[in-house]
Amino acid sequence: MPHSSRKKRNPVSAQKRLEVTDDDGWTHVTSGSNVRRVVRTTKARSDRETNKADETELVLSPAEAPARLTFEELETQYKGYKERWVQSETWQKLRVHLDQRIHDQETETSSQDLNVDGIVCIGLGSPSGFLRDGWVDRRAVSMYQLAALETIKDVFTSANRSSSFPIYAQDPVFNNLDRALLESLGMTVVNTPVGFERVTSKTLLFCPGAERKHLDMLLPSNPKLVLGGPLENTESSIIQTYVEKTDSRTLVSFSAQEHAFWKMRLYYLAQAEA
Repeated sequence: MPHSSRKKRNPVSAQKRLEVTDDDGWTHVTSGSNVRRVVRTTKARSDRETNKADETELVLSPAEAPARLTFEELETQYKGYKERWVQSETWQKLRVHLDQRIHDQETETSSQDLNVDGIVCIGLGSPSGFLRDGWVDRRAVSMYQLAALETIKDVFTSANRSSSFPIYAQDPVFNNLDRALLESLGMTVVNTPVGFERVTSKTLLFCPGAERKHLDMLLPSNPKLVLGGPLENTESSIIQTYVEKTDSRTLVSFSAQEHAFWKMRLYYLAQAEA
C-alpha cells in the first residue's frame, strides 16, 4: 500500500547543498555551509612527475549561533560554565600545581621555567554556535575550555604582575558572538595564520583542539608550556621530539564534562631547554 499520507519534505531543508570531497577523492553532497573541503591544485613540478595526488585542505566556516541568541545571554551562559569550572577539582588541583611551580621558580628550587610572556590559543571551537550544519553541538566543551583559558591567564598575569599580558585566540569557526565574548575577556581574536606566528619559546600554548598538522607547525618553536594533548603516541617525529624535552602532568578528570579535558596534560620544558 503506498504511503500517501507521508508528509512532503520541507523545501527549506534542501537549501545550502554542498559538494564535499573526502580524503579518498570521493565527492559527497551535503547541506549547510559550516564545512567544506577544497581541493587545491598546488603541485610542484616534482609532484607532477611522480603523479602525486592533489592536496586536500579542510576549510571551516564560522559556526552558526542560534538566531535569537544575544551577547548578553551568551555572557550569562559563560559565567555559569566558568563558575562550575572554578569550583571543580580539576581546576583546584591545576591551580595549586601552577602556584607551587611558580613559587618554586621564584625561590630557585624548581628545574622548570614557567616564565611566559603570553598565551596563544589554537582550536578552541565556538562557545556559541553549532558545527557541521547543526549536527555537532560542542558549545559546552568550548565554554569550559574558555573558562580554563581565562583562569590560567589570570594565574600568569598575577605572577608576572603585568596588566598587558597578551593572549591570542585563533579558530576559523569563531563567529561574531564568539569574538565579542573573547574580546570582553581581554583576548585578541586573530585570523589564520597570525596565531601560529605568535608562538615563541616563551609562549604558553593552549591547544585543546589543535590538529596534528598544526602541532607539527607549532611545536618546533619550543613553547615554554603546552596545555593539550595527550601528545604521546601521535606517530609524529616532530611532536615526539618536543615531548621528550618536557615533563608533564595529567589533569584530574573533569566530572561536569569529561570530554572537555579528556586525558589532557600540561607539558613544560626543563630549565635547560629555555
